[in-house]
Amino acid sequence: MECIAVLQQLDRDLVAIEMIRNGLSAQENNIKSISLFDSNTGQPISKVDFKELASAGNIINQVSAEALISLVANSIETFSIRLKRHLGAVWEPFTSPRDDIKYGERARQFRALNNIFKHQEGYIDPTTSRAAKFLVQNGYFKEKTYLKHLNSESIISNIELAIYEVFAHMYDICYQLGNLEKSATSMSGSELVQSLKENVVYEIIQPHLSQSAS
Repeated sequence: MECIAVLQQLDRDLVAIEMIRNGLSAQENNIKSISLFDSNTGQPISKVDFKELASAGNIINQVSAEALISLVANSIETFSIRLKRHLGAVWEPFTSPRDDIKYGERARQFRALNNIFKHQEGYIDPTTSRAAKFLVQNGYFKEKTYLKHLNSESIISNIELAIYEVFAHMYDICYQLGNLEKSATSMSGSELVQSLKENVVYEIIQPHLSQSAS
């Protein structure tokens, strides 16, 4: 039963993140759908309007990535706390990892990125940060990269899949500790995402709402 409490928290976190991801994606799509031509004259919009529109699109894209990274990192921390409280197990992506379970590297990636945004204002300096050192040594970024100048895809490629890989890793940790004959990490790519959506997300969010943002 203690394992169920941990799994329920994972479910809630994943559903919440998916809802927020949907909303952010919808806002970005709304900006992209704005016409570059005046509706009355049919002429191209002014250079000023074009720059403002492009700026708004870049801002929502970058801020979305930062927000989602923060939410996933918070879920990782919450999961670690609940594992210890309910199951007496110690897990932390860097100090007490479970690399015998697939996608452990993803958890470290999100944790490190969140620390860079939170404590280094998005600046990669491996001389002052363990998180930055990890990201550089593992080939994610070059030294002195400023994450706030990058788009979402450059920060984490296919962030939706990356999020689901982190959760698959956490689900399987709990499954193993609870001696449950289940596995989320046995799948990969779109199959993994779809499986977790069907078993967790679609229980709360209707499929067409989630798919509209994908």
